Amino acid sequence: MTRSLRVPCSYQGGKQRIASQVVEILFDACQDEHTRFYDLCCGSGAISIELVNQGVDPSRITMLDISSWGAFWQAIGSGAFDIGYFRRMLDEIPENKREVKEHMSDLAKRPLNGEEAEIFPLLQAASFGGKQIWYDGEKWCNACFRDYWEPTETSVRRSPANPMQPSPKELYRRIALLVDGMQGVDCLRMDIHEFSNLPISKNSVVYVDPPYRGTTGYAYGFDLESFIDRFHTINDVPLFVSEGLPLSEQSIQLRLGGAKGGITGLRSGKRQEWLSRF
Repeated sequence: MTRSLRVPCSYQGGKQRIASQVVEILFDACQDEHTRFYDLCCGSGAISIELVNQGVDPSRITMLDISSWGAFWQAIGSGAFDIGYFRRMLDEIPENKREVKEHMSDLAKRPLNGEEAEIFPLLQAASFGGKQIWYDGEKWCNACFRDYWEPTETSVRRSPANPMQPSPKELYRRIALLVDGMQGVDCLRMDIHEFSNLPISKNSVVYVDPPYRGTTGYAYGFDLESFIDRFHTINDVPLFVSEGLPLSEQSIQLRLGGAKGGITGLRSGKRQEWLSRF
């Protein structure tokens, strides 16, 4: 199937590089073509997007995120995302790339009037290092933005570093496609521990991408072990968890090279990606 949808923007911890491998394993755990998929702590939505790219109808996907990603995906799934307003905000971005950082800093100081879903991807695309930005109900937090950078004669990197990843034009293209392609997904903006108390269909597969141990800079964290224990007292369905280390006897190390296909052929290196089944 033609792959057309992509994550909206740069995001530290995003799973786009391993999404096809994760989805292959989730498919192996399905009962039939009616299985419902749960993408918890969905963030930039790489797993849900891959599910749709692989032919799953958005109506069979439930996403969950308590941060501003939750507001974004709620608006996308319900059809409430205001693409016209988003376009106007993009048009305000200076053409001079050296002025983008200051513009984003000013944008983050403006009062919100119900436009969290539309403003958030602009700020996140300009986030320094792709680190998470979120709205806490009063202000944008962790709102640090990139400078435009050009290499010097001694720089190892030889290409400029743009202040937005992707560019405003590409950001609009991606989100316009998501507005159409992801409409119908159900997104819950709630604490994941609250979700662990909810019974779900036995014909479900659940994926969780929690903040990895030892990482910082995320808006919300939670006790993973407590969630797993509570979830399985209520639901008896396959539960998969991403981490930088194996968490169960049924753990698979994923490749970081981005290739499609099976789940063999490990890549050595300091960083690891594991998918553990409970």
